[in-house]
Amino acid sequence: MEQAQAKQHSWFSLDMDIDCRHVDVVDGIRGLSVLLVLWFHFWQQTWFMPSYPTPFLSFLGVTDLTPSHIRWVGYIFVDMMVLLSAFCLTLPVARSMLLGEGVDDACTFYKKRFARIYPSYLLAVLISFGYQLYLGSYPTAAYAVRDLVSHLTFTHMFRADTYIYAPINGVLWTVALEVQFYLFFPLLVKLFRKSPLLFWGTLTGFGALFIYQYALRQTPVNMQVNQFPTFLPVFANGMLAAYLFTLYCVKAPYKRLWGVLFTVLAVIGAVLIRNEIVSAQMYREDKQIWQLENRIGLSLCFTLFLVSAALSLKPLRWLFSNPVARFLGAISYNLYLYHQRLIVLLRISLGFKSGADVASAGPRMQLFLTVEALGLSLLLAAVLTYLWERPWQRWIMSWGQKQETAAEPVEPANAEPEPIEPANVEPEPISESEERK
Repeated sequence: MEQAQAKQHSWFSLDMDIDCRHVDVVDGIRGLSVLLVLWFHFWQQTWFMPSYPTPFLSFLGVTDLTPSHIRWVGYIFVDMMVLLSAFCLTLPVARSMLLGEGVDDACTFYKKRFARIYPSYLLAVLISFGYQLYLGSYPTAAYAVRDLVSHLTFTHMFRADTYIYAPINGVLWTVALEVQFYLFFPLLVKLFRKSPLLFWGTLTGFGALFIYQYALRQTPVNMQVNQFPTFLPVFANGMLAAYLFTLYCVKAPYKRLWGVLFTVLAVIGAVLIRNEIVSAQMYREDKQIWQLENRIGLSLCFTLFLVSAALSLKPLRWLFSNPVARFLGAISYNLYLYHQRLIVLLRISLGFKSGADVASAGPRMQLFLTVEALGLSLLLAAVLTYLWERPWQRWIMSWGQKQETAAEPVEPANAEPEPIEPANVEPEPISESEERK
């Protein structure tokens, strides 16, 4: 008994604390991904890039560390968020296939997605639309109505004037992408149950065909780069990853060395992701083309890291499952919705027209604006999450509760990840008008 308890609490134990119903690293990976995208957007408005002296590495010729690559290509972590969405939604399906657990029917699934997404989304749309009306951004009433209606119905990605050039908050295209996935998910699950591997290959093949035979042949590619078919391989990887993770938890016998192996694989995955960051930063042409050409490979790197980290030793998992990481994961939806617009408003309020103007004011001003925007973004996200999003979610889920059976519907693990921060792929400082695009 004592040996069993020791193994349960050991930092190197694997069998006693890997939970296939709540994957502990997801919250931290989600929060970190949002912060990396946030860093990219903040840099656009401040040009602030800190440098860290490293005299202890001088014997290697390294005098300082400057994470310059991320400032250019933080947008690539949008794809990690898409992957997490598919992963978490598919976990209950995988448990149903391997353990015989029940899953929600289509109506309950859509109700949960609506409760999770729409209250915060609706508030963000109405605030942004009201602000644009105040600025006089709409040349005609018809355009204003079209922009509002298309956003309320998640159809704004189908027209350039309501997607690329929309006055309403440009980040909201990612919510539309998620909703498209939700709409197809019950059908995709039926196909996935027949053969996960065949499903993965087919969906990836369709996505690759769209990317290489259609999207990359368009000039420019800005209307195609983030359309739903280009993300099919990412969704496929997330779904297969959920199945493989659950399969390991259910079928594989406990061996401590497996924890070491998965930890090594997670490190390898992180190195591969770092190489993708460098590759994206060095790409001198349209970075949206790089996104399309590398979306499948990048998604595989993210998949390797996600699954390996979820099965790794406790020290690595703790980095992504500690209280701070869980808090960032909890508020990341509203952090995503408001951080970019907030820093733009702060920059304008200080009298700066662009990030170049902020840089000309010196490092102290750059640091001040960055810290102020980060603090206010976190505070606003926390307030909206706990005083708006969660109460509305509980109220919507209570609809018709008395008529439901006593059995509680199965909730997807790790609560559905928030829509993803947009890939603003042009790493240039943006003006007030440009940021809406």
